[in-house]
Amino acid sequence: MATSDSTEPARLGRPPKVDLHGRPTRERLLRAAADACVEFGYEGATLSDIARRADVSTPAVYSHFSGKADLLVEACQGELNTISSSRLREVEGLRELARQWIQPDFRRSRIIVAEIHCAAIRQPEVAELLRSWQQLTTNTLETRAGLTTAQAQQFFLLLIGLAHLDQVMGIDVTAEATEAEVAAVLEGWLGERYLDR
Repeated sequence: MATSDSTEPARLGRPPKVDLHGRPTRERLLRAAADACVEFGYEGATLSDIARRADVSTPAVYSHFSGKADLLVEACQGELNTISSSRLREVEGLRELARQWIQPDFRRSRIIVAEIHCAAIRQPEVAELLRSWQQLTTNTLETRAGLTTAQAQQFFLLLIGLAHLDQVMGIDVTAEATEAEVAAVLEGWLGERYLDR
């Protein structure tokens, strides 16, 4: 019997189905869900369209997710993880995370975050999934960045507000000026508080 140096437990059952590029079904579904959410919004995204985009049957979605809310909230989490996974080690990471968040490359992520948070207003299931996710993220912010619970909430509010950056097009401000103002807000909020760290 061969042994493995990997600490990851062996997977039971059949291996995940992959597409021609080697992407597992779950990964394709998350990508397709994010694409549908950007294109149609939370309300307009349908499981049948997401399944079609992922090249799976609609019932196959339920092999990986409990439903539309679970799928789209996890897709939203995945989008945010692209900028947050390695940048929360300290307070400087919060500044960098906010700076990255307003860059043009993250427009898609901002749309998804705005859509999911707006859906939580009308969809109790989305609100509950967000509540759980926000609590876990708050714990991370407290542990890795030294924030209090109230400070973590303020950081969420800042990022959620900035998710609507692209909708405030009637005010002619350069990207550089916006970035400078976001940095000033964070510096004023975090600056003195963390000089002793």
